[in-house]
Amino acid sequence: MGYTLAVIGGGNMARSIISGAVEGKILNVNEVVVADPDPFSRGFFDQLGINTVADAGQLPESEQMLLAVKPQIFAEVAEHVTADTVLSIMAGVSTDSIASKTAGNKIIRIMPNLPCSIGLGAVGMSLGATASTEDAALATKLFSAIGKVVMVAEPLMDAVTALSGSGPAYLFLLAESMIEGGVRAGLDLETANTLVRQTLIGAASLLCEDDRSASKLREAVTSKGGTTSAALSLMQDRGVVDAIADGVVAARDRSRELG
Repeated sequence: MGYTLAVIGGGNMARSIISGAVEGKILNVNEVVVADPDPFSRGFFDQLGINTVADAGQLPESEQMLLAVKPQIFAEVAEHVTADTVLSIMAGVSTDSIASKTAGNKIIRIMPNLPCSIGLGAVGMSLGATASTEDAALATKLFSAIGKVVMVAEPLMDAVTALSGSGPAYLFLLAESMIEGGVRAGLDLETANTLVRQTLIGAASLLCEDDRSASKLREAVTSKGGTTSAALSLMQDRGVVDAIADGVVAARDRSRELG
């Protein structure tokens, strides 16, 4: 039988994408087939009722294909990429590069991030030279089920990778630093950890739900001569703001090198 979507690679992100598609009723389990040599990965999809194969060469015909492998594995599976439309989540690999190694397919390039695993992802998407928004319709549905999708021109995908792809790590580093600060200020580790996690949840939710900009919200928390002002002044003196902004640019440059 033909399938709507064939998937090469069954890692964590592929599991999140397909689970979201099934739960959101975007795809039925009998419309998807997954190729992955890892028995654990195949077992995950088997439990969902999705057909699996161990080798990409065993994949049946499909309308679209999701490439969810590491870039260094692409050369090994490229000959098996036969669907007319290909969705790629391989970091740093351009649509032209994918098209040159396959059968001239329509390529949709996608950069999801880790929070897609809990349905709260940020996803950048760009179209290859021969792909249209109609070709990207399934991809948009799939990723909208697990996050917010933003369409960008492909030259900006490295910036997307640097900002939202790597971005969770920046927030986790901030959390680590805040927890350490709480301990230095006298709190036990468990209390500091609890307060930081809830503070980040609340602040992120407020940023999403409030019409004010991040700058305006920061100002709303900061009283002149107060405790927040003391903290922010020290951070600014030590170049924290510039370091974070420059870090995003460094990540973009590294993404370009890897591509």
